[in-house]
Amino acid sequence: MALSFEYKLLKWGYSENNGPKSWDKWYPVSKNGKRQSPIDIKTIDAQKDPQLASVKPKYEPATELNIENTGVSWQLHFHDPEISSLTGGPLGQEYKIVQMHAHWGDVEGAGSEHTLDGTAFDAELHIVHYNTKYDSPGEAFDKDDGLAVLGVFLKIGKENPEFQKIIGRLPELDQVYDVAHIEESIEIEKLLPTNKSYFTYPGSLTTPPLHESVTWIVFNQHIDISKEQLDAMRSIQTGCGRKRHCLVNNFRPTCEHAERQIRYCCD
Repeated sequence: MALSFEYKLLKWGYSENNGPKSWDKWYPVSKNGKRQSPIDIKTIDAQKDPQLASVKPKYEPATELNIENTGVSWQLHFHDPEISSLTGGPLGQEYKIVQMHAHWGDVEGAGSEHTLDGTAFDAELHIVHYNTKYDSPGEAFDKDDGLAVLGVFLKIGKENPEFQKIIGRLPELDQVYDVAHIEESIEIEKLLPTNKSYFTYPGSLTTPPLHESVTWIVFNQHIDISKEQLDAMRSIQTGCGRKRHCLVNNFRPTCEHAERQIRYCCD
């Protein structure tokens, strides 16, 4: 899950030299943390909690949005937190939307960060929210209860019209840090699965600085996108000069559970 607010100084990435295996050189929490993400969600071990309520995502149509090539993903920036309200489930406060982005692989069946019983999906969408008890996302993103992220598995199937409003602008992001404007209204709830059953656990950002500040809400049901839509993400360029290449496999491998409890809410 990418949340960084400044990308130009990044020393990490997903290549052999600066990928997840080397992150602990600069971010010791990568190896020493107790609630690192993502994880393999073992459904047989997830405890169905009758006291765990349904999560309540409420979004108004979002307009005048910017999408950016961050060099490690595409990212859709939300400048008006008042269009959203995320409550219920494991959350003790109201959370507001900050951004969304995705992670994907270069082959079918690999690309999601979380896995279910050891099985990966083609990609994973992250919708990032911050706790309104804090004054801003910047203040919240390193606090234990600072962030809540909705994780949505993406699988090749039929074309997703709402997702296409985002993906259709990717050709405009030819260079790292390029930004495109989306004039169409984005209806975020159409990017969520119909069935809202979910797994939840205390975790972290899945990209540096890897702060252990995320309450993860990972939906059990995936949503479809087309192969063409997935290929559009795989075509995003990263790097510069002769080192430019397609951005693929921008996902962190799963981390140890570290005795964390995974709870399950059946919608």
